[in-house]
Amino acid sequence: MKILYYNWIQFDNEKNQGGGVNVYQKNLIDYLVNNTEQEVYFLSSGWEYNPLKTSPYIKETSNIYGNRCKSFVVINSSIMAPAFAVFMNPQKFIEDNLTYEIFDEFIKKHGPFDVIHFNNIEGISINVLKLKEKYPDTKFIVSIHNYQPICPLNQYFQNHNNVICHNFNNGEECLKCSVEIPGKKEYPNRCKYFYYNTLNGNKKFLRFPLKMFCKIFKYRSKSYIGGRETMKPEQYARYRKHNIDMLNRYADVILAVSERVRQIMISHGIESDKVITSYIGTKFAESELGHSTAQTTSPFTIAYMGYERIDKGFFFLIDALSKLDKEIAKNINVVLAVAKIHKENYENKLKNFNKIIVHNGYTHKELPQILKDVNLGIVPVLWEDNLPQVAIEMVACGVPVLCSDFGGASELSSSEYFKFKGGNENNFVEKLAAIINNPVLLNDYWLNHSPLTTMEKHVKNLLKIYGGKYAKTSVIL
Repeated sequence: MKILYYNWIQFDNEKNQGGGVNVYQKNLIDYLVNNTEQEVYFLSSGWEYNPLKTSPYIKETSNIYGNRCKSFVVINSSIMAPAFAVFMNPQKFIEDNLTYEIFDEFIKKHGPFDVIHFNNIEGISINVLKLKEKYPDTKFIVSIHNYQPICPLNQYFQNHNNVICHNFNNGEECLKCSVEIPGKKEYPNRCKYFYYNTLNGNKKFLRFPLKMFCKIFKYRSKSYIGGRETMKPEQYARYRKHNIDMLNRYADVILAVSERVRQIMISHGIESDKVITSYIGTKFAESELGHSTAQTTSPFTIAYMGYERIDKGFFFLIDALSKLDKEIAKNINVVLAVAKIHKENYENKLKNFNKIIVHNGYTHKELPQILKDVNLGIVPVLWEDNLPQVAIEMVACGVPVLCSDFGGASELSSSEYFKFKGGNENNFVEKLAAIINNPVLLNDYWLNHSPLTTMEKHVKNLLKIYGGKYAKTSVIL
């Protein structure tokens, strides 16, 4: 079987860009090339640019698997990636045909393919799915790892209100949301992408010449991807409708990474018999313990891992913990493993706790050490986090997770003791106190736990979907 995978960034890029989706893509290719006879191709787009040329073209790239995976990149894609790069011009996704044409050129040269599996629609426009008309024998598979089809910022979360975007008010909320994106006041252009991605951003002496080059050749982001003055609510409404229509019309199968994601996509118009839940495979599943490892003697230890961000629930958690009864708090250790953390955001509010253990930045190799004495993980997300990687990592290390009912983390266990109402501090405190006061409840997490999906099991399920008929059920286990 000849398979083409698409993701906006190359799976083995030096900067480890692309987050959990890229980790999954790399693990998937790793398993296929080392354990199967499948012929694997990979294509990326939207991250590499050549300021000396304006037209898109394709270049073959090297990768860690050599000839076992043939990898390529679209240079000068008309759609930049990741998604935030073009969120100010949603109309571009609708009107763009250049990525369709370059994709078609690639298939003509290297195909035909039995399967084309998109792990997102960033760096290209969804119009590439129209190629199903030209290649009817090819299966077009789209995985929903984020909410880009309905939200050009991927998150389905209103940054200006800090709430889930259940009502985008026909695009009006998108205009407000765009103003509140932290760190995104200056938007990318070809020259900047060339500098940061192609040159890896380590040649400071080139910054001024590139800036002048951009001015001379007018490669400014405003003219290239649109600016705030071009944004209109109806464009965002059309963007969402167009994406849903294209998925329904041309995708053979749509894979949601959690049941919650499946339900959200159906509620926005995806045909229910086309989208199925397929929990992604993870290497962590191979070493999953299936039981708690930490002793439940006092002090009880809880842990938060991830980012110091509103949508991830960091500030919600700190505020909620500050309201915990002092008599309970004094017997609790709090572990904060955060990419970058500031003392002023937690120190004073957590003064009643027995001990605060901070890991300011961490690697996956350090996880077993960080979590070895942790009794309970906390995943307090305020957005519909598709299936948080940190939840998977904690569970694999023998740490049950108390999580928000937003997103897919709660699907790792059906125990109601370990799920609280997202954004509700009182309900969180109530659930946390119940577990701390009665630690035997930790066993209930494992009694109702759905085992993590190994890469072997996941690939077997994928190959069934790729190769022929599949059962139209809501979940592939």
